[in-house]
Amino acid sequence: MNPLGRAREAAFLCQGDKMGKAARIDLMHSLQAPDNENALEQFSYTTSNGRKPSASAPELETRFAHHPQQHEAPGACRHRAGSSHRAHETAQGRRWVIVASLFLFMLINFADKAVLGLVAIPLMHDMQLTHGQFGLVGSAFFVLFSISGIAVGLFADRVNMKWLLAALALIWAVAQLPLAWPTSFAVLMLCRVLLGAGEGPASPLALHVVYTWFDDHERNLPTAIVQQGATAGVIITGPLLTYISQRWHWHATFLTLGAVGIGWTVLWLCVGKTGNRQHNPSPAFAAASASPHAASMRFRRMLSDRTVIGVMLQCFVGYAVIAIGFTWVPAYFRLGLGFAATQAGWLFALQVAAQIPLGIALAMASHRMLKRGVSSKVARGKLISAACVMSGFAYCSLLFGAPPFVKVALMGLASALAIQTFTFGPMLVAEVAPTARRGALLAITNSIVTIAGLIGPVAMGKLLGAAGDARGYEIGFAVTGTLLLIVGTAGFALIDPQRSKRQMEGTPG
Repeated sequence: MNPLGRAREAAFLCQGDKMGKAARIDLMHSLQAPDNENALEQFSYTTSNGRKPSASAPELETRFAHHPQQHEAPGACRHRAGSSHRAHETAQGRRWVIVASLFLFMLINFADKAVLGLVAIPLMHDMQLTHGQFGLVGSAFFVLFSISGIAVGLFADRVNMKWLLAALALIWAVAQLPLAWPTSFAVLMLCRVLLGAGEGPASPLALHVVYTWFDDHERNLPTAIVQQGATAGVIITGPLLTYISQRWHWHATFLTLGAVGIGWTVLWLCVGKTGNRQHNPSPAFAAASASPHAASMRFRRMLSDRTVIGVMLQCFVGYAVIAIGFTWVPAYFRLGLGFAATQAGWLFALQVAAQIPLGIALAMASHRMLKRGVSSKVARGKLISAACVMSGFAYCSLLFGAPPFVKVALMGLASALAIQTFTFGPMLVAEVAPTARRGALLAITNSIVTIAGLIGPVAMGKLLGAAGDARGYEIGFAVTGTLLLIVGTAGFALIDPQRSKRQMEGTPG
C-alpha cells in the first residue's frame, strides 16, 4: 500500500464521524484490523456495481460512536494502521504458502492413484495376477471413493480442516506402505480400497481451504494452481516413479510414496491453516450464509439449483474425459494412429503438459473480466460452457480424415478444454453455496460427478468391442464430444450464479 493509502486508512480509523462519507469497498478490503473488519463489512459495500450501501452514514456514525479507536491520538492511530498493513502483507504471503502446499497435496494425490498403472507389468508378474484380477484391483479404488466423499463432506464444515487434510494424507501413506514389501492379493485389494476412501474428498476439501483465504473475485488463479497439481503429477511423478521402479524395485515406489505422504503431513501441520475469507459480495447473502437456516438448508434444495445442476453435468462429462484419457488415449496413439510405444508416451505427456498453460490462461482471462465488472455468469459460466462446446467440436473432428499428428493436436485441445470444468465448476459451486455448507456441497458434488470414472472407460471398451480398430476409438471420442456439446449448450441456459444466490437467500425454511 502506498503512503497515501496508509494515510487514508489512518484517517478512517481515527475519524469515525466521517466514515459514512468515505466508505468504499477498496478501503474496506484494505482494512485489516480484526475488531473492525467483520462489523464494517456488514454495512458498507461498493456502489460501483449499482448497489447502495446497506446502512446510511448516520447509522454508521451511531454504531461506531463509542469505538475506542476513535479517541486515540493520531500517532497511536498511525501506529495501528502500520501494524494493520504489516498484518495484511503477512496474510498475503501466508495464503500463497497454503496454495503451494495444496498444489503438492494434489500432486501426491495423483501419484498415489497412478502408481498402480506405472508398475502394472512387474507387479502382475511377481504376484502372478491375471488380467481379470488386476482389473479388480484397479476398480477397487472406486469402491469407497464417492461414498467417502459424501460422508466426509457432510461433516467437513464442522471440523478443523487443518487436521482433516492431515488425516487424509496419512491415510494415503498407510495405504501405500504395506505394498513396500511382498504381500498378498487380499492386502493389495484392501490397500486400494483404503486409498480410494482417503482420496474421495481430497480435491473439494483442498479447494474449500483455498476459498477461506480468497474472496470470490480472487479465486480463479489459486483454484487453477491447485487443480494443476494433478496435471503436474503426470509430468513429474510418472517418469520419476518409473525410474525408481526400474532402478530398484516396484516395491520401492510404494515406499517412496508412503514416505512422501508422511512428509507432506508434517509440512501441513507446520504451515496449514484456514483463512477468514468467509464473506460473499452480497451483504444479504453473507447474512443468510451465517444464519441457522443456511446451516440447516437441505442438500436436496441446493443440489436441485440450476447452477449446481449445470456444473455437475459439465464436470460429469469432464471426469469421463479424464478417465478415458488415462485408460484409452495411450492405446489409441499406438494402435489407432500407429505411433511407437516411446512416441506414444511422449505425445501423451506433451498433451497433458499443454493443459497447464491453457488452464492458467483461462483462469486469468476470467479474473480480468471479473475485475472489469463482468458478471460471474459470463466470466465463469459462459466461458466454461464455451470451452465445453469447443472441446466437443474438437473430439467430433476426429471422425474426419486428418494426419496422425493433427489428430493428436485435436485430442490435446479437446481434453485440455474439457478438464477446465474442474477449475471453474468448484468456483461456481462455492460462489452460490452458503458458507456454512460450502465444504460439504463441494465434496458431495465432486463425489457425484466422479462416478463417471466408473462408466466412461467401460463404455469406451464396449464401443471398441463393437467397432474395433482406429475407427472404434474415434467413434468413442465423438460420442464424448457430442456429450460435451450437449452439456456446454445446457450450461449457457442453466449456469447463473447471481440468480442462484438470490434464490438461496430467499429459500423458505
